[in-house]
Amino acid sequence: MMSSALKNEIYALVDRLPDDELKAARRYLEFLEEQGTDPYAHLDNADELDDEERKKLHASLKRGIEEAKAGRGRPVEEFLAELKEP
Repeated sequence: MMSSALKNEIYALVDRLPDDELKAARRYLEFLEEQGTDPYAHLDNADELDDEERKKLHASLKRGIEEAKAGRGRPVEEFLAELKEP
């Protein structure tokens, strides 16, 4: 698809968004802009963690899983509402 045609489709999609979704859309587009051409490029360096960083990451993930299993997670509605905040 041509770049201008794709941009026109994106503009039309934004025009159809409800007003209360515009802030979240703007934040996501800003995120993409900040990431450059590859928003997932930072994942390429994930294997560059040293042993201490890797241990901390694994411990954090384990705690998060345990919290979720215990029902102490955050409701998705709360998270989504936070995304819409200015």
